[in-house]
Amino acid sequence: MMAAKNKSAPSGGGTSRTLNYIVIFILAALVFYVLVLPAFTPKGTSTSTSSTTGTQSGTIALTPSTDIAGTMVTINGQMLPKNQTVSVMFDSTLFRHTQLNNTCATDQTGALSNCEFWVPPKTAAGSHIVKVMVGPSNLTATFNVPEYAPPYSTVVVTLTSLGLGFVTQLVTRRVVDLDKERKMRAEVNAFNKEKREATLANDKVKLEKMKKRELQMRQEQAKVSTARLKVTGITFVPLLVVYYLMATFLGGYGVIVAFTPIPIPVIAAPTLFTGTYEVSLFWWYFLSSFTFSTMLSKLLHTTT
Repeated sequence: MMAAKNKSAPSGGGTSRTLNYIVIFILAALVFYVLVLPAFTPKGTSTSTSSTTGTQSGTIALTPSTDIAGTMVTINGQMLPKNQTVSVMFDSTLFRHTQLNNTCATDQTGALSNCEFWVPPKTAAGSHIVKVMVGPSNLTATFNVPEYAPPYSTVVVTLTSLGLGFVTQLVTRRVVDLDKERKMRAEVNAFNKEKREATLANDKVKLEKMKKRELQMRQEQAKVSTARLKVTGITFVPLLVVYYLMATFLGGYGVIVAFTPIPIPVIAAPTLFTGTYEVSLFWWYFLSSFTFSTMLSKLLHTTT
């Protein structure tokens, strides 16, 4: 009598279709970030990434050199006039020494450290000139405001995370034998329960017999785990590609893409506005991916 065919077992055709879906998703992401979004984006000024230019004496650097309006920028410098207070002009907005966030003055070696100012709210997208005035010297650097800011960037990252999560779950359904994985988990739980009972009863004979079963079970578990690792191998590069496209379009890996009213250590930093905290691309992408992967795995039954 012929054995019934296991419908949930992965097949070569299923894996091939999964790879096709991944390629289609990457192409769709390319079109989305390269053609669709720019078509709906107002044309702004140049977004040069140059951040350090010395016009008289010394050099300065902005950290970050690209971010949204309202963010805090740190200025560091070297070989500047010694023991001088510092003023900063952002386009036509002047920040005098007393208006800057930290004590902004050069030391006896001419170094400037952690001089901070807030980018004015409602600053337009594009390149902006930051002039640092130190004694007789005026130095300039370029600060860039990306075209997309919250809530637009928040939506872009959230939808991208949702799409990537869906693709990952689709690959999991195609590559992993979920029925076999669930069966293995049930067997492991039953085995562990039986082993605990034998241990409590001090049944040495039964424990000795269970050693061989335990070895076989570990081997089967390793096979199931390999399928999960295969999912990671298939999706890792596409995830990096899409993340790179997203970061390039939004203005950098550390650009602010979301705000929260809740202070979260490490993840959310305070902003110019009281009671508001900013979340960078990395952390919002991480939080969105974790949330959607958990939800989708439940909805698509890819957890065991």
